[in-house]
Amino acid sequence: MSLWKIVLKNIAQRKLSSTLTAASIALGVAVVVAVLAIRAGARSGFDQSTFGYDLVVGGKGSALQLVLNTVYHMDRSQGNLPLERYRELAAHKAVSAAIPVAVGDSYRGARIVGTTDAFFSAFQPGIQGRAFHEGAFEAVLGSAAAAQTGLKLGDAFQASHGVEAAGEVHDERWTVVGVMRPTHTPNDRAIFITLDSFRHIKDHRETSGLSAVIVKTRSPGSALQLEYDLNQRPDCMAANPAAVMAEFFSKFDWIPLLFLAVASLVVVMAAVSIFVAIYNSMSERRRPIAIMRALGARRATVLSIVLMEATTLCAFGVLGGLLLGHVLTAVAGSFLTARSGIPFSPFAVRPEELAVVAGVLVLGALAGVLPAFKAYRSDIADGLSPSS
Repeated sequence: MSLWKIVLKNIAQRKLSSTLTAASIALGVAVVVAVLAIRAGARSGFDQSTFGYDLVVGGKGSALQLVLNTVYHMDRSQGNLPLERYRELAAHKAVSAAIPVAVGDSYRGARIVGTTDAFFSAFQPGIQGRAFHEGAFEAVLGSAAAAQTGLKLGDAFQASHGVEAAGEVHDERWTVVGVMRPTHTPNDRAIFITLDSFRHIKDHRETSGLSAVIVKTRSPGSALQLEYDLNQRPDCMAANPAAVMAEFFSKFDWIPLLFLAVASLVVVMAAVSIFVAIYNSMSERRRPIAIMRALGARRATVLSIVLMEATTLCAFGVLGGLLLGHVLTAVAGSFLTARSGIPFSPFAVRPEELAVVAGVLVLGALAGVLPAFKAYRSDIADGLSPSS
């Protein structure tokens, strides 16, 4: 009989104990995998989605709110930016593109963004159909917004006031002339209409200014200087989206670390249970081990069987944990993608996971070391003698 058959037979003889132990390890590994994947995916996604947005400029208020509203189409606008500031930015020698943004409406839950064709010129997304024409009541949909709303090329729709789908419906109608190919940014969730048509809406005619301006600068150095200069103004503020989101994440780094600590504790306790289960079973195995030794099995063989048993229990738990962890990532990732537009790859294997797998397997092997040495040092005569 091969060593692996002996190991699996020993595990099967303690089905309940083995199952509970492997399940404990799987739970801990699943939480670790899910936390690492979601944390890495969120950081990577937010970094990618700010690509090309050197600065966002808006009214005075919270830099985080300005970035969330302008870049990620979340939260609410914090107020208007005077049109004079937009004209200054468009003419500034350090600015390669200044893209005006006006928000406040939606359609079936998809945010509507009023802008100009400078958006498409600056970021050049692939479009099925065409970009809108200035002055016309035309719209270009993000790929996710098209799927969410059911709109397609040639369809017409009416916007709702506010960012909630239940808002008052405007009289004006827009025609879909383009659908952007997936950009894997929050822009996939937005509907873009001409700024002129946005300002033509009855409820918007009295509004002066813009929600924000997206700025592309000619160099990183000019972006820093421009940000500093604008933040000295009493009526506007500038924020670097990448820096703002990095600061935001740094404030909450303790949350995933807490989950990782709890999950690690679960894994350690499961390893302890492996040690206890195998160690306590040594008295029951005294006679089978002695018989193996009498039939010619070496001490090293007996030691290997016990170590393999502990490692195998861990391996079962690790495999289950990896599968469960990626399922949890898929569920959480789909929710986060729907809310933020940040794409997740739930079944991508990251280097950190390989380190987790190796660490847990080593921990399992260590849990079997003491019982293995107890089996290694067992005496054949003592094992074969009848117990009193």
